Amino acid sequence: MSYSKKYTLAPLPQTNRGEGIKLGKDPKGKNFVYTNGKSVFIRDIENPTLATEYVGHNAQATVARYSPSGFYIASGDAHGNVRIWDTVNEDHILKNEIRPVSGKISDIAWDSESKRLIAVGEGKERFGHAFSFDTLSSVGEITGHSKIVNSVSIRQQRPFRAVTASDDMTVVFYHGVPFKYNKTIRDHSRFIHAAEFSPNGDHFVSVGADGKIFLYDGKSGDKIDELTSDSSHTGSIFSVSWSPDSTHLLTSSGDCTAKIWDVAAKSVVNTVEIGSEVDHQQVGSLWQDDWLLSTSLSGEINYLDKNSGKVSRSINGHTKGITALAVTSEDTLFSGSYDGRVFSWSLGADGDKTQAASVEGGDHSNQVVAIQVQDAKILSAGMDDVIRTGDVSSKSFSGNVISTGALPNSLGLASNGTTVVATSDNVQVYDGQSNKVAELDNLGYTASTASIDAQGKTVFVGGKDNKVHLYTLDGQTLSPLREIGNHLGYISAIAPHPNGDLVAVGDSVGKIFLYEVETGKAVVQTWVFHSARITGLAWSKCGNFLVSGSIDTNVYVWNREKKFKKEVIKNAHVDAVNDVGFLNNSSDDSKINVVSVGQDAAVRVWEVAKPQ
Repeated sequence: MSYSKKYTLAPLPQTNRGEGIKLGKDPKGKNFVYTNGKSVFIRDIENPTLATEYVGHNAQATVARYSPSGFYIASGDAHGNVRIWDTVNEDHILKNEIRPVSGKISDIAWDSESKRLIAVGEGKERFGHAFSFDTLSSVGEITGHSKIVNSVSIRQQRPFRAVTASDDMTVVFYHGVPFKYNKTIRDHSRFIHAAEFSPNGDHFVSVGADGKIFLYDGKSGDKIDELTSDSSHTGSIFSVSWSPDSTHLLTSSGDCTAKIWDVAAKSVVNTVEIGSEVDHQQVGSLWQDDWLLSTSLSGEINYLDKNSGKVSRSINGHTKGITALAVTSEDTLFSGSYDGRVFSWSLGADGDKTQAASVEGGDHSNQVVAIQVQDAKILSAGMDDVIRTGDVSSKSFSGNVISTGALPNSLGLASNGTTVVATSDNVQVYDGQSNKVAELDNLGYTASTASIDAQGKTVFVGGKDNKVHLYTLDGQTLSPLREIGNHLGYISAIAPHPNGDLVAVGDSVGKIFLYEVETGKAVVQTWVFHSARITGLAWSKCGNFLVSGSIDTNVYVWNREKKFKKEVIKNAHVDAVNDVGFLNNSSDDSKINVVSVGQDAAVRVWEVAKPQ
């Protein structure tokens, strides 16, 4: 293999308002696991920058749970499929697959022997199923519910017991194995979000939208008491997690707090206030060894200090597909996503310690379509019809917002700060102080993308007419220069060469041509290995290599001097690669570092052998 994956900068868990999420616990204590999009992400709990991704689902993944042995993970998706795969090999080889219910899988539980599982969720004939890990044969019946089941837990000691919690406001208790209905518990007055056995099996608890916590005997299912105090939650409780010694609970609530409870005293030990906005509602919790995690509705993962009752650190990042990328000369990344959020990532020499930081004042109210950086300047364009300007070193946007008056679809930035913007209506040019100096209306074609050479002299506009239109920029005058190319699809990406003598052009059918700017002659027409629209093009600092990304999920690195040499990263991102770039910090002269972003909301850094 001519490339290796250096880092996966993982997205946050995907959340939905009014629903809890499941954080999976690693029995070996090293990692934790959750889902986003079609992917399952395994992150190091001490250093969450270290992450791996499982991409076997064809629908949105909803939950992932480690087996007690630690060798397997069972993950479910929105189509009712459960896939069981190994955690040992990087390829995560599939062990088994089953469709236990017809709708979304909400939760999965393993027994202590890693032999049997119960999967629950949404269905028509049934809302859960108990089955064997290896043969997939039934090991009981999950009955007694009339609506979607949100949670399941299996007692890890013999005699086995199981509990399920549902939107029908009931908890059902089962004896096993085989698992059989024993009783229905009707203590809650609203939806029940979670139920969980204690590690020692003596108790289980249930929590729900009524803000209540009930404690039960783990063997008989009899109610012991309700955990309540003057400092109880004032909102829905979405998640609960036991301490390893079975003496305390961690609960996460819509009242924007996480609470630590002493079970024996039935009282709150500590309350961690995360914030006051809707995005600060707490929807997921995990107590693993000495680590206490609570997840916000925004997806942000908060590490809690159980002694001080404060957040010791927070892990931020994207939750939606990343649609734009820019790389500075110091290897700081800026990325923008479908939900309008912009983050920075400082790689430098400590790439394995990289964390996302929200760019202050940089969020758009709609999708980010393009980001550009040049020296100290950063620009981002969004579907909210504005361009935000800011400073690279402070990683913040100023209050200077440019209204484009129409939907922008691309940005180009010259070394002198001159900016070109292609919109659905026209092409606009701004100087280094963000003053509009030129505008082209009535183009005679629809502009699909635009760029400008580093010197700020030539503007390139790609059209839906399958051509690239060149203009010279002289002060406040844009003059037509020539048209080049006659592609089979519309122009989707343009990357002027750093020297200004060449321009790389990608189109909607996956072809990349290299043209001489002065003559319009095509000097490379053989870079045709992508099978779908080109989404990103970028030149290396030396100008010898071009990287391309496409919605075909692949990334290619091309050699300008050896036109038939290339390196390919297959399936770089689930569903699509949305943008690409080069890093500058490779210590090996025979290799180059490439960064890519995609639909899976992840940022990936690759070390690729130079195409020779």
